[in-house]
Amino acid sequence: MLRIRIGRRWTRERGTAPHDSVSLELDGVALVDGAEDEPLLPLVEALLGCTGALARGTAMADVSLPESGLVLCLENTEDGCALRIASLARPARLVRRVRLDWSEWCEAVVRMGEQFLSDLEESPVPAASRRAVRERLRALRHPSRLAPPRPAAPLGVRLGASGRALVLQLTDGSGLLERAPRGHAAALGALLGSGRIWVSGAPEGWQLKGPVLLHVLELVRCGEEVQRALGTSVETIEIHLPDGPSRVSLRSPGWTLGKETLPWSAEDVARALLSLGASAARAVRWAIPGQRRNPHLEELVARSEAGLALLRPLTGEKRERAPVKRRRPARATRAVRPLRREGSIRRLRFLPVAHAPGLAGPGPATLVATDASVVLVSDRGMDVVGWDGKLRLHRPTPRGGAAAPEGRAVAATRSRLYGYGPQDANPRWFQPHDGAALDPVAITAEQLLLFGVERRGVRAVDVLTGRERWSFLPARTRRLHLALSGVTVLAASESGVLTGLDLHDGTVRFRVAAPLPFTGPALSWGPVVLVPLGREDRSALLALDPVLGEVRWLTELPLHQAVAPTAGGARAWIAGLHEDRPTLACLDVRGRVLWQRAVAVPDRPAGLLRAGAELLVVGTSGAAVRVRRDGKPVWRAGAAGVAPAAVPPALEHGVVLAAGPVVRAMDVRNGRVLAELPAGRGVRAMAVSPRLDVALLDESGDLAIHCLASHFAVL
Repeated sequence: MLRIRIGRRWTRERGTAPHDSVSLELDGVALVDGAEDEPLLPLVEALLGCTGALARGTAMADVSLPESGLVLCLENTEDGCALRIASLARPARLVRRVRLDWSEWCEAVVRMGEQFLSDLEESPVPAASRRAVRERLRALRHPSRLAPPRPAAPLGVRLGASGRALVLQLTDGSGLLERAPRGHAAALGALLGSGRIWVSGAPEGWQLKGPVLLHVLELVRCGEEVQRALGTSVETIEIHLPDGPSRVSLRSPGWTLGKETLPWSAEDVARALLSLGASAARAVRWAIPGQRRNPHLEELVARSEAGLALLRPLTGEKRERAPVKRRRPARATRAVRPLRREGSIRRLRFLPVAHAPGLAGPGPATLVATDASVVLVSDRGMDVVGWDGKLRLHRPTPRGGAAAPEGRAVAATRSRLYGYGPQDANPRWFQPHDGAALDPVAITAEQLLLFGVERRGVRAVDVLTGRERWSFLPARTRRLHLALSGVTVLAASESGVLTGLDLHDGTVRFRVAAPLPFTGPALSWGPVVLVPLGREDRSALLALDPVLGEVRWLTELPLHQAVAPTAGGARAWIAGLHEDRPTLACLDVRGRVLWQRAVAVPDRPAGLLRAGAELLVVGTSGAAVRVRRDGKPVWRAGAAGVAPAAVPPALEHGVVLAAGPVVRAMDVRNGRVLAELPAGRGVRAMAVSPRLDVALLDESGDLAIHCLASHFAVL
């Protein structure tokens, strides 16, 4: 526990709690609430570095507490220093502002750093980290504080629009925007200037006072919530403004603000909140050159413009046409041509184009198929092999790698993180890395790349620069399943907690506790998502609204070893074992079990595929059964033998690829075997391209790629 008491003695005390926490008290009042599970080493380094910067005459500096969403904003004043504690959680707000004596603060930080350094000498912390703390502490032992710069003239900004809009007036009496240093050292502290916001045409009605730019950040978040709720079936949505909750009607015009109700539609509310964020951020970046690279202002502009782009344009608004750009001729590539469906397909011919023996090690390995190549992530590194059989990249990855189906990938060493674009042989960027192991599958969305770390956390980095946008590492979690629904990242843990995170900043929107551990990622199903749960003897499905975080229903099923569910239309299906017999269950939109029937597969299911309005159940031995919506079988294909592992099947262009002792390609309409591919010493992983090319990884680590050469059909 890191405890700083404002008084005669400022010390670092050891706590009895098993986790690291931070406490800052003033006359017995805790100033930092909920600062638990904070990494102490970077926090102490930041405290020493910011105090040293203030001693050298820097006007402002920030100390971030990422786990609790708090930021300590220190300001250098003539009579000491001011401490502002801001929260970026929901709602974003200024928690407290206190004035401190400079000599007492500096002496306390030095004493705390000395005690912390003595503990580091006895710990296995790397020598570089101990050296950094020692050097910053040495610079603070005899500080020669320089006079802070003179306060600049306060900046006055007023933004408003006629009609249904909000008006912003920024006074910034302390001149925080002008005094803040360039860069990210005080990115949030510079935005804590005072002002007020009110409704256009009603200055005496509802209004917000305080740090207006921080309020604008929260208003933009509320605008995004209203914009996302426009396409749902809810009647009203409750948003939490900085001064309290507010309700917006989605059926009839009505926005409740305090004691008054404005006749605004939900679309007007979203447009007003998002327009205020975009105009305020642009105005501040234009007026203050030092704030043009402020990450919070850049994020405000990006999120506001993205939300406004999804709203319908106003009546009479003319769209500006972008100038027509001359397109460069595309590189000659093989076109993706679907198989002709006339007649009946009788045979497919595959040609082996590559065979790489021992490419993967004995540890876990994952194949990710992209349009141009297949990515192999194993304990021997990350390999990118084109569908033509050429090795395009081999990168040793001591801490793993992650690849997305769009072709982007990241590779991690103990100190570096490298980013690759589609078909890149050299990294586009590299960033420092803390040595955390990466999960093999990544997700790309809105210029962000999301990937798991240590199987129990998630990070989001910029796809162009690799800069980390946010990270989420919950406590007491061993396995985390990631999925994306709109702009909500769904993190389902094996401890039975489903967390909804904002895609842009990682803010926790909601948490849902379930009676069973989650066993897989969420599946989008119309306006809800479907999340599987289960233990050894039973399984369950949970339907959740990803916008509001409300549970629609939870249905338990007597299935074990269940595979990932699938859904379509008004039905959802899940397959597993019931009394050691492969069983398929069907549910409706309310979670009621319509039927539960045994399927003619000799072993446990390996995957469940949806073929139009019907289902396809594939077993681990390659046996497959197609059933109708009522559960009655259409056709059945027998087993090909005993398979060493369960590999999920694939469906492309009406052809089912089922892995067993041999990999069989079957016609989804009648179950006819169209081709058989050798599986080596047993299929370990399989990936299929949109052109029906197949990559196979066997138990000995050999990678084989088969290209579809021709197909024969009878008309």
